[in-house]
Amino acid sequence: MRYMHKSGIAAAGGLLMLVTGVGTAAAGPAAPAASRFAQQAESAHLTSAQTTALQADVDRYLKKMGGTQVALNKIDLNGKGEVLVALPGEAHPRDFASGNGMRAAADPCLSPGVSGNFCAYRKDGFEGTRINMFQCNTKYYVSTWGRGGSWINDQTRDLESRRARMYNPSGHMIYKTPRAYSEDRHGDWMPVRYVIPCG
Repeated sequence: MRYMHKSGIAAAGGLLMLVTGVGTAAAGPAAPAASRFAQQAESAHLTSAQTTALQADVDRYLKKMGGTQVALNKIDLNGKGEVLVALPGEAHPRDFASGNGMRAAADPCLSPGVSGNFCAYRKDGFEGTRINMFQCNTKYYVSTWGRGGSWINDQTRDLESRRARMYNPSGHMIYKTPRAYSEDRHGDWMPVRYVIPCG
């Protein structure tokens, strides 16, 4: 069995944590940001139920990962990465940050050229909530995500140091990705506790 040539992000209630010395986020967005996020939801014609469910998911990520909510579905991990949360039932996160929440957010790992990112996806086939990791020697915790998911290593080409390493709960490396460009459309995050995208 390939442990982490299959990396994805499954489990509906799954949470990804980042431990890099980031501060804990406040519970919920500040008032001006909340108003901006409400406008983003309204312009995208989200229902109240969709908005509430999306914010609840974002709040869970903020609690576990820290960082700052910068759009209705986007968390900035203090310059070390970002999380884009997909609405329940949708294949890709939306682009609320640009003001056009009717379209899918651009995916750096699926765009032309080298993005410099290691992208982790909650679902198979590069779908669902996405985490863009672009800080070397940083642990991105993927505990409790469960089975399924996918990943793309779109970091600098042909460098040995740009191979993501995946570790189990005991801290033992269980998988190292091939050099960029590499991918796995059908992964399994279950045995993985954290990922170090490069180093």
